Amino acid sequence: MNHAQKINDLYNVKTSNFVTLQERLEKAIAKAPQFRAQLEAVVDEFRRRNCSPPTERGWTKFSDIKLCNAINVSMDAILIDETMQREVNMRHILKILSYFSESMVMAIQVYEDPEQPGKYIAWDGQHTSIALYIILTKVFGERTAKAMIPVVVYSSHQKLEIRRNFILLNGDAKESLDFIDTYKQMVYGVKVDGSTDKEWTDTALKNDYFAQAGLFATNSKFGDEDEPGAFTLLADTLMSKSLKTRKHPEVTRMFADYWSYLNEERPVRAKEARQLYEYFNLCYEQKITVDKDYLLEMVAFTKGYFGANFGEDGDFWGKVRLSYTRWYANANPDSYKEFGLKGFTTEMRTGIPFLIAQMKRSTNLKTPTYTPNNGYTVIKSDLWND
Repeated sequence: MNHAQKINDLYNVKTSNFVTLQERLEKAIAKAPQFRAQLEAVVDEFRRRNCSPPTERGWTKFSDIKLCNAINVSMDAILIDETMQREVNMRHILKILSYFSESMVMAIQVYEDPEQPGKYIAWDGQHTSIALYIILTKVFGERTAKAMIPVVVYSSHQKLEIRRNFILLNGDAKESLDFIDTYKQMVYGVKVDGSTDKEWTDTALKNDYFAQAGLFATNSKFGDEDEPGAFTLLADTLMSKSLKTRKHPEVTRMFADYWSYLNEERPVRAKEARQLYEYFNLCYEQKITVDKDYLLEMVAFTKGYFGANFGEDGDFWGKVRLSYTRWYANANPDSYKEFGLKGFTTEMRTGIPFLIAQMKRSTNLKTPTYTPNNGYTVIKSDLWND
């Protein structure tokens, strides 16, 4: 099973998956083993800074750390619902440990699981809990059953309600949710909790398209951005800050099918994601049918002309820059003569016009209409010859 399948299989659950703090940490390290040595170094620094005389704190056992007052429960009673929480961000764990102080520890927000009396499900405060677990076990070598940590117990155990609260409450006061965290919560909200919210079901459908194509949504903080099929550019592709600008799932279906026919064992390049999502979105908006035959011809075109490489170091952008330079020099002769080239960027307003012009010349595919806001037009002599 490849990495993309492992990530997407995490969504194929119907019920919550409760794990201990130890299990949650071990899974995070197993997924990104490069953090193992960093964690050891941070634990060693924590011990030197806080536990070794003549430090001001002089902690010799976990109970020496004076946490906030709330209901205290033993650490081994805390469980993590893997379908509720964002992925463990080991960089954030290391940051907590590096800057740790008693007053920064907020009570863990939990609910008591009705099917597991005496067990508390942490729905917010996962990273704090794991940091405390590391201090307890790796700094002081103590057992979780004897360590008490503060929690706030909420009466509601309706997971969908709590999941919504998790998204809403993670603002500026804490580590803000990235697009990937919100994305995962929405997919789990549909798969586990049965959400029928249109935004959430659309997101789950996009993930289904990704899974079928061997793609998986991720973030560099998880350490798997170099795996085949990794898709890191969620902004304005899979996700958007505004519902009005969020692209229809059909656009993701087009991109995922394109990727399947491309048949390359590599991550998705950021510029590749941006250009193709914008192109397919234009097709969707202008009701152009993008089916298997369309995509097979498009893949043959992108491979044949520039190795399907939309990366900044690829032939595509070199050709676009030459074309844009010629257009700019003709459109703004005085400015070009005095100041040189202005306004060129490896983004859609230059890439999309060139891509459309080359496809018109070199394929029989119907292409969308697009007028960039900078007025750039492609001269035929600047295109690749057939």
